[in-house]
Amino acid sequence: MIKSEYQNMFEAENTYWWYVSLHKIIDFFVRKTKKKENPRIFDAGCGTGRTLEVLQKYGYTEGIDYEQEAVKYSLKRNLKNISCADLNTWKNTGEKFDYIISADVICCTGVSDDDAVIRNFYDALNKGGYLILNLPAFRLLSRKHDRAVFVDKRYTRKKINSQLRKTGFTIKRSTYRFPFMFFVLLLKKNIEKITKDDKIESDLKELPKFINNFMNLIMKIENLLISIGLNFPLGSSVFVIAEKKISKVTNRY
Repeated sequence: MIKSEYQNMFEAENTYWWYVSLHKIIDFFVRKTKKKENPRIFDAGCGTGRTLEVLQKYGYTEGIDYEQEAVKYSLKRNLKNISCADLNTWKNTGEKFDYIISADVICCTGVSDDDAVIRNFYDALNKGGYLILNLPAFRLLSRKHDRAVFVDKRYTRKKINSQLRKTGFTIKRSTYRFPFMFFVLLLKKNIEKITKDDKIESDLKELPKFINNFMNLIMKIENLLISIGLNFPLGSSVFVIAEKKISKVTNRY
């Protein structure tokens, strides 16, 4: 990610609709699936730390990020156990975590082998632990935003589900998010082509308060639908919860 984006991210994460909705849906599923008191939660690519700030109420939290700039902002949130590390070489010794969260990270240009990273996630989880992934969806939506935040890969539900199952995970939930944004971003991409606007910048821009509030309302409805079991057929992100098997039989929720 362009380093200047970390400051934008840090300033926006608490209020910007995209981040707020993501943190709320992750928080919901951690609360819903929590099997014990004080679970151990790891954020693989913690960025500026807001996800861990939201989840620290549940138990032990730990996070890593490749960029020291991101770590600096995470530490501003008074988070503990934050360090700079590369997921390509990161190895955890044994089963340690009950949750691993990774939001829009294994898709990045810096990750050379996403399958290998997923295997490391599997090894680092306790049996019955959960991997929660949010990833950009559909190669069709690739645009200059992707270059600004160093996104190299986009996923379909079928692709990421297959990768996770191959590693040994059981898929508990898999859905697209932001279905309305699929069409908005496709239009935006085509406008960029027509206008030949090559300026590299992300989609993260400050919005008028009433628009941001409206988007937060829309996302509350979407998160509610996801929380009661609805899977969307398309969207700009794909959201997956996968469990490290305890036995051959697992209960779905």
